[in-house]
Amino acid sequence: MQCLMLATGILMSLHPRMEAQQDPAERLNAIFKADNRKIFVAAHRGDWRDAPENSLPSLRWAAWLGVDIVEMDVKLTSDGQLIVMHDLSLDRTTTGSGPVSAHTTAEVSSLHLRAGTGHPTAYTVPTFAEELDAAREKGQILDVDQGWNNLPEVVKEVRAHGASGQVILNVFPNTPYDALMKRVPDISDDLTLMAIVNMARPDADNIIRSYSAHKRTIIQCIFADEQSEPVRHIADYGKQSPIWINSLWPDQNAGHDDDRAVDQGSEQQTWGWLIEHGARVIQTDRPRELMEYLKQKGLR
Repeated sequence: MQCLMLATGILMSLHPRMEAQQDPAERLNAIFKADNRKIFVAAHRGDWRDAPENSLPSLRWAAWLGVDIVEMDVKLTSDGQLIVMHDLSLDRTTTGSGPVSAHTTAEVSSLHLRAGTGHPTAYTVPTFAEELDAAREKGQILDVDQGWNNLPEVVKEVRAHGASGQVILNVFPNTPYDALMKRVPDISDDLTLMAIVNMARPDADNIIRSYSAHKRTIIQCIFADEQSEPVRHIADYGKQSPIWINSLWPDQNAGHDDDRAVDQGSEQQTWGWLIEHGARVIQTDRPRELMEYLKQKGLR
């Protein structure tokens, strides 16, 4: 284990960092500045091509690449602690099995994370507290996805770490702001929210506009059909709130996705298209390639 971690440290020390990072709170504030031409990059589950997804090394690699945001997920253990995990089950990403909710934090911490190839690594599942500490150390904004079912616990942990200035909290998808406040009343103005909206919904416009009541809201637009009426107005919604679009998979962006950009050499028809249609933040599984594209376009 020590040899593997040492090797990772050596590689990271040799890896060329792509750009200097400013304070994460300042960078998060900059997302809300209408005159800012920069396109912000979010690494999906960290840099999972170089380290296990949702691991501390994946966060550190993403930071070293110079991305702005690390997206990650949280789940609650049987003893009420938040850990960093996407799935409800331990089976796919760890050497354990069964529901996360059926295991204590100590039990989960004793497991090893699996790489994308499925083989076990030396790395372990971080707690949310450890992720917050690592993000502060590396100057990263964290986007907490799939934490909405445990939002009070997430908010409590964020406040305990004094991290409200560098965290984005994804809330219940397709939920108007007034309905959110009824479910989780402890949402103060200093917290940055992410409203996830399926643009095919007939009430998509109403959901988006409801978040004008919370000024620090980012709107994540999900769409499979670029011809739908709400999709045509994404840039207009961007005048109210910054727009976040996922370039991960075709069904989230009407085919303007990462694989098409990289494997087919269609960066302008994918990432360029998303930017032309209002994206201020792009979440990607190809952070290196997206960062290089944005630098070439003068958007970094």
